[in-house]
Amino acid sequence: MTKRLLSLLLAVLMVCSLCACGKRAETPEATPSPEPEQVIWPTTYCLGAKPTSLDPAQYLSSGDATYLVNLYSGLVGYRLNGAGAAELTPDLCESLPGAQMDDKGLPYYEFHLRDGLKWSDGSALTAEDFIYSWNRVLSMPDVDERYLLDCIDGYDRGKLNLTASEDGRTLKVTLAFSEPNFLKILANPVFFPVQKAAVDTGADWSLNAETLITSGAFKVTHLSDTEMLLAKNEQYWDAGNVTAEVLRFDFTDDPSEALDGFLLGRYALADSLPSEQLLMLREEHADAYHTATKPGVYSLCFNLNDPALAEFTEEERVQIRTALGLLIDRDYICEAIAKAGQLPAASYVPSGITDADGSDFASHNGTKADGSGYYSTDAANYEDNCKQAIKLLKAAAKSSGKFTISDSGRCKNFPALSYLTSDSTGHVDIANYLRELYFDYGITLNISTVDMTTFLAEREKGDYSIIRHSWTADYDDPLLFLMLWSTSSNSIGLGWGKHAQYDGYTANIGGEERSGLTWMESYDGLLYSIQSAADPRERSRMTHELETLLMSTGAVCPLYFYTDVYLCSDELEGMYLGPNGAKYFRGVTTHEGNQAFLELQTETSPNP
Repeated sequence: MTKRLLSLLLAVLMVCSLCACGKRAETPEATPSPEPEQVIWPTTYCLGAKPTSLDPAQYLSSGDATYLVNLYSGLVGYRLNGAGAAELTPDLCESLPGAQMDDKGLPYYEFHLRDGLKWSDGSALTAEDFIYSWNRVLSMPDVDERYLLDCIDGYDRGKLNLTASEDGRTLKVTLAFSEPNFLKILANPVFFPVQKAAVDTGADWSLNAETLITSGAFKVTHLSDTEMLLAKNEQYWDAGNVTAEVLRFDFTDDPSEALDGFLLGRYALADSLPSEQLLMLREEHADAYHTATKPGVYSLCFNLNDPALAEFTEEERVQIRTALGLLIDRDYICEAIAKAGQLPAASYVPSGITDADGSDFASHNGTKADGSGYYSTDAANYEDNCKQAIKLLKAAAKSSGKFTISDSGRCKNFPALSYLTSDSTGHVDIANYLRELYFDYGITLNISTVDMTTFLAEREKGDYSIIRHSWTADYDDPLLFLMLWSTSSNSIGLGWGKHAQYDGYTANIGGEERSGLTWMESYDGLLYSIQSAADPRERSRMTHELETLLMSTGAVCPLYFYTDVYLCSDELEGMYLGPNGAKYFRGVTTHEGNQAFLELQTETSPNP
């Protein structure tokens, strides 16, 4: 790190010397180099490795999203409200519009852009830039978040139904169907506009400070393999409220180096940390240790059509699946295996997802709707969970006659189960824990570890008893988690195969309690009612019922919720987090050293 700082220092001093000579051809006298500690450096942050792209269409992580929300702006964005929470607000548009209906019965939104919008190079930013940018995303098959555009009319035809007014101030967006979360969806970086002239400069346009033109609070003034400097974008419409004048980011793919940089005082924030040291950091650096929830969950999923359990009734299989879930020590997995600050999961929808009334969705989960979840994840209650699991296994053993179980909880003649996982270390460690855990209860778990490509292919075939599953939402809506298990989208057999004919489900459909329903009739029926509901309270009630119905099957077994763990010094004031885990720096307090460095860097830069 010291070598990198010294290299940048020498580069700055060299440019200063060249600027001082003007047009004279004489070689200037050598100027003594100051010691590194005499140099004024801006506050430095470390989010991890250098991003592979700063193109909003190509981001891969919350670290990438952090760079993008500070460099770009979209129609909407997140800002702190009076209560200190991130709130969706207009950004490049003047206000948040409501949906209207056209003469074909399609919903549409009209966004009126702020007057005088400009790119960081001073050129005009208009509604046509959004049309170009969104259709560009549609034309890129490798964009992970492209599916977010499918609610816009024309997605299936290869050209979005977007129109711009002649003066470039109004953008009309016609949807293919009603999407109550459309404004939230627009906050995703994939909807940020990019300048066509910048994109046309070449494939690496987004990683070159000279060709990366931005629309947000900051612009890039220096970008290399080891560091990046951002300066306030004076062309940004709200530049007057951007308090940070300059930001410096160091890149490293070594979490230990990021940690050392923070502990030595080089970094005000370190966002990529060695997992094996998180427990120590939490205990010894509690003031700097921060954990933020992320909208993601890690689960086990049981194949509803698993041949290994084919001779059991559906009630017995629910008992077996629920028991196997209760035997898992989620607290142990988080503390001893995952070790990245994850939180034990007592439900499928994680904390941080908003309910219809604006409260946290998880605060109303569970069969009692009191936020207690569907089982206890408290370490003190783990023994009780195991007792309940053994009770369920004994009930299945007695009614089926297929296996026996001793008073101590050890099974005999229980069918062997298969477990499918991808081959990264963390997934394999969890699989090995489960194999050892179930072995202690007389249950054999055969693990199949494959590469990610094979894993995805085998997952679709359904040739497993249990599979690991990870999911992170792209915007704030509980349905993004619950829609995964509808008949048309799930891959664990809830709505297909032999289980599709099982009619033992009960649900409140259209205000009527109905029993004897298949998964399609119950779960899909509830989902349809939710999507067409106009009353937010009724929508919320049905959404919680949907999660409760899912959890009653025992088919989806959440283990933990993802979190964002980072170290942050007291020096860093004014940073806030958005729902997608991105960190916003526009409100960071600028210290005198940062301003002095900015002036030095600007004065000596060949491209100020």
